[in-house]
Amino acid sequence: MNIVLYLAEAFLVAYCMRLIAYRLKVPAVSGYVIGGVLLGGSFFYWIPGAQRFIEQWMFSENTRSQLIFITHIALGTIAVTIGAELEWKRIRSLGRSIFFIAFCEAFGAFFLVTLVIFLIWKNIALALILGAISSATAPAATVAVIQQYRARGPLTHTILAVVGIDDAISFIIFAFAITLAKGNLQGQEINIVYGFLKPVFEIIIALSIGSVIGIIGARLMVTAKDQESIIFILGTVILWVTGIAEMIDVSELLANMACGVAIVNMYPHLRNKIRTGFSSFVPIFYSLFFIIGGANLNISALPIVWFLALVYFVTRSLGKIVGASIGAVLGKALPQVRKTIGLGLLPQVGAAIALALVVQQEFGRNTYGQAGLDLAYKTINILLITTFLTEFIGPYLTKISLIKAGEAKE
Repeated sequence: MNIVLYLAEAFLVAYCMRLIAYRLKVPAVSGYVIGGVLLGGSFFYWIPGAQRFIEQWMFSENTRSQLIFITHIALGTIAVTIGAELEWKRIRSLGRSIFFIAFCEAFGAFFLVTLVIFLIWKNIALALILGAISSATAPAATVAVIQQYRARGPLTHTILAVVGIDDAISFIIFAFAITLAKGNLQGQEINIVYGFLKPVFEIIIALSIGSVIGIIGARLMVTAKDQESIIFILGTVILWVTGIAEMIDVSELLANMACGVAIVNMYPHLRNKIRTGFSSFVPIFYSLFFIIGGANLNISALPIVWFLALVYFVTRSLGKIVGASIGAVLGKALPQVRKTIGLGLLPQVGAAIALALVVQQEFGRNTYGQAGLDLAYKTINILLITTFLTEFIGPYLTKISLIKAGEAKE
């Protein structure tokens, strides 16, 4: 099939899985990932003669490589959305406990996952990458639960603020981790000075690119006459930031996040216009993004990575829960926030899969040899396997935390 028919197939699967997800009352994102797993063909390889059918009609590795541009657009959109939530005045008004909680839970997950995986498997590159990805929290499932139970109160406001800051922190951790992992796979010794300065330099460049283009885009959006003009400007800004970041090999996630931050802090009233603009076209790219991500899951990898996935899930959960509790105590948060905040920070599907796909792009092209290919293979499969756990267990624990805090309405 040509690429247009593959897209048509993906849209049909996305629509069907969206309906099923709503019927089962689970986040639509989870439905897209499951649809991608089915479309990837892993479940059908045991059928005699099915391999040729899968390669022709389903999302083979060659098909996914042709659709990689959609991943770039979706990653840029996700990052701008996160940045647009980081309005400094609004965050500062929520108090210092927000920063303590976000910092401690993100670094708690990073350090615990990195340490345990390195001690068991002795693979520093894999440990750093999985540790960095573990620091990310996906707001989609958490927000869905909050809306479903009409939750209001200190814990609810804290959770919503923390997940935005958390992803900003995780993108920065990831920028350091991926640089160190590349050096390790190339046989270089981990030099603390070089390993620190190179990522810092790349982060500064990425933030500068995103900020400059974001400022220009904000000025254009302010003069826009209608919502359609804002959509055009948003699309142009995301493509420019993503293209330039990719061309000079810096983090497109950080660059686009900085773009969103620059826009909303220059003109705070644009945040609602950005949300409205994204709501009209973003679902298309989001659904394709998660379907492509789900199609990367290889069921035959389960016997290889199931134990690693379990260790990742347990250590990440402990790091998030314990780290958030410590941050709440240090930040002198309210008692109901201290007791249950960690339970609302476990979902990972959005930002984590975005980072896993970046790993797939960076290490899955044989640039770093077999070790790089193994790293990409394990990372994407571990994240997709644990996504099912966090997306079904995470929302339930979020519900419990809101009920315990007395903020959820049945």
